[in-house]
Amino acid sequence: MDSGNKGKLRSTTLTSLRVVDAIDELDGARLSEIAEYMDLSTSTLYTHLQTLEDCGYVKKLGDTYHLGLKLFHLGENARHRDSRYQIAKEKAFELASTTGEEVSFAVEEGGRSIILFDEISNPSSEGYQVGRYFYMHNSASGKVMLARFSDDRVTEILNQWGLPAVTENTIVDRQELFDELERVREQGYAVNDQEALEGLRSVAVAVKNPDGSVFGSLDISGPPYRLPPNEELAELLDPVVESLEAELELHVAE
Repeated sequence: MDSGNKGKLRSTTLTSLRVVDAIDELDGARLSEIAEYMDLSTSTLYTHLQTLEDCGYVKKLGDTYHLGLKLFHLGENARHRDSRYQIAKEKAFELASTTGEEVSFAVEEGGRSIILFDEISNPSSEGYQVGRYFYMHNSASGKVMLARFSDDRVTEILNQWGLPAVTENTIVDRQELFDELERVREQGYAVNDQEALEGLRSVAVAVKNPDGSVFGSLDISGPPYRLPPNEELAELLDPVVESLEAELELHVAE
């Protein structure tokens, strides 16, 4: 295949992936709405939608396009691709059962924090945040991982995603964020006090790989009025994180 055809194929693929993202961002939409959102002609967009629907990535209900359940299937495979994630899930559920609060395990991917497991004390239920992306500057999980990255890596992430103000409590100044990350390093945990969602406070502790790199983070979250002080939440997280890191050591040795 010559370079011209390769470039055309890449462009077509990128457009299809952008269509999937647009449907997600719009939470389902009609053809004309997606076309306007993406600044594409309806004829071009329709071709992409037909291909995505044929492959199971998009589902049309009435005149509205939604994401297909095939994406859920693929997401589940990705969530379980690393056997270490199951160890983190078990630790998160143990802590949720002990505290009665919501406990999440998150990792960094593409400069954002994504929730892989969101455990609550009821074993028949799963937290609503699973699969949700958060900006790293306004989530406890994100800030605690950023605090373990180099300044260059943090700057790279901020250049990519910026510092959007999601709530009135969100940090939107770079120097303020770097000062916050220094506090996180000193105290060993990060706090999200209604910075990503109104009515949600969370405290997170980083989980390290045996080589010292960041594996992910564990956090406890809930309504500010119900949760104990941040220091107490960190004290609940610390022994669980230490136990998880010990099991990660054993996993490497196997």
